[in-house]
Amino acid sequence: MQVLMMVPDCQMIDRRVLQQARTLVDAGHEVTLLAGFECAREEHYACQGVQVHRYVYDWDDERLKRLRARLPDNDRLRMLVNRAWMAVARRCLHVAPFDEFVISRGRAFPADVVHVHDLPLLKHGAILAREMNARLVFDSHEIYHEQEGLTPRLRRQLLRNERRYVPRCDVFITVNEAIADYFERLHGRRPMVLLNCADRPPPGFDATSRADLRRRAGIPADARVVLYQGWISAERNLAALVQAAAILPEDAWLVMIGYGAYEPELKRLAENQPWSGKVRFLGRVEPQEMLALTAGADLGVIPYQPVDLNHRLCSPNKFFEYVQAGVPVLAEALPFFEEMKVRRGVVEVGRLGTPAGMAEAIRGLLADPARLERMRGACRQAAEVFNWETEGRKLLAAYARLAPRASRAPSLEPAACREC
Repeated sequence: MQVLMMVPDCQMIDRRVLQQARTLVDAGHEVTLLAGFECAREEHYACQGVQVHRYVYDWDDERLKRLRARLPDNDRLRMLVNRAWMAVARRCLHVAPFDEFVISRGRAFPADVVHVHDLPLLKHGAILAREMNARLVFDSHEIYHEQEGLTPRLRRQLLRNERRYVPRCDVFITVNEAIADYFERLHGRRPMVLLNCADRPPPGFDATSRADLRRRAGIPADARVVLYQGWISAERNLAALVQAAAILPEDAWLVMIGYGAYEPELKRLAENQPWSGKVRFLGRVEPQEMLALTAGADLGVIPYQPVDLNHRLCSPNKFFEYVQAGVPVLAEALPFFEEMKVRRGVVEVGRLGTPAGMAEAIRGLLADPARLERMRGACRQAAEVFNWETEGRKLLAAYARLAPRASRAPSLEPAACREC
């Protein structure tokens, strides 16, 4: 089948999205991925058999462009039409200027299935699926409208869209059982669960190698490493983690892998402090290098706080990456992590909301090598269950039940691509 996959990621494309796209391609489907519509630059390329297209929104309206093309060559008239149109479009039209931009890009790739990742693009995917007479798949990576950082108005708008379009989905997916419970209560429909599992390590992967991470971080070969990896943003409680470095054991370093707008603030927090050398920022790391670097850590930290329902019920990518790399996990006492402590023994939970609480929990684990070794063994066992090979089969089973509709618009030639 022809699959049009859509995700709003304008910077790094989520691992989960790329895994699903690759799994579908490996099974014989043709996948076009529209990955971001407010990117820094427009790009079109092929990666692992997936055609990827990334766009730059020009803050115009596709319908207005067509209207202007019919106007006389009069700058004043065009300015008046622009202002009037944009004022009406933002207030009155269900398909706003940005919506039309997204939909117009999607129309270039007729498909049997429109597969949407995350709530911001569900409306666009539903409109495209209706126009193309295609099946609609929605993968909700989180409870998007429950994020504290969104304005109340935007949260209400997103919830309205979710209520309106979830009933139209042929397949509804989410990331864990707790969030599936929430959606079942909200929509009267239980989504299938695909965990955020990582790929298995490649053949010959050495999970005991510690040198790569220490060499990259510029720290002693015998140093103990506390690792954070992932997006760097203010709501993730990373300031407390960085400040906890001040009271880590003498032979322990904090290493941060990732990037984001909050990274400069964290660097300023450590700047000129006597403990600043205990924190190393490695920035963005290529996906193919991540597992080897992660495996070098003594402890992986997930410091998220229950600042909203979305964070309280999360099961982040990095948890499964730590497990595949054999790295014990320290996390806040959130429901998913408490369950994984009891069921799998791969995680220890604590109260990590303050630098003191964070440091106490880290020091307690580092002071108990036998316990860490037991947790590493538990990670190796859990990795046999929590891997993308297992989750990918669930996705293919759902697609096997998605028979294409009787007819759809003829395919159009995609834009020229470069190889990644």
